[in-house]
Amino acid sequence: MTDYSLAEEKPKTLESVMENLNQQISSVPGFKPPSVDKEALYCPLPESCTQEDKNEFRSAAVFLASLATEVKAWRTQLPENYQPAVMAILHGGVQIHVKKLAQVSFDGIRIEGLLQGNPVTAFAHQSTVQMMCYAIEIKEEKERNPIGFIWPDRDEEV
Repeated sequence: MTDYSLAEEKPKTLESVMENLNQQISSVPGFKPPSVDKEALYCPLPESCTQEDKNEFRSAAVFLASLATEVKAWRTQLPENYQPAVMAILHGGVQIHVKKLAQVSFDGIRIEGLLQGNPVTAFAHQSTVQMMCYAIEIKEEKERNPIGFIWPDRDEEV
């Protein structure tokens, strides 16, 4: 058992960080959590689908399309002077402020953005990255930064 009596502060657990984040988010004036019709997003596969068609529903393209849909839905719920932003959290806690996401293989994605203020491109399997959408206040019109989503036959800015 670790003794934290000499430490200034105990290490934060994921639960305490999320609780703190939820408290901060709910304190934003006019904020309402997004209301997305989850049943409208669910589309059962017909039995006549081939295995290839069924596998396509596991692709990075589907992941990016779902993420873009969620970000757009959330944008409509934010106060006028706020915009959504996306943070990619990689293994080891590396955090990238996302500028663009693209499918690079069946289940691989390219993450373009900023890491500690510096431009970065990372490649990851979609299952090894967590995406967090958060709101940032816009103080000047020039601060609006769209997030790009790219997958086959689609290039979209949200």
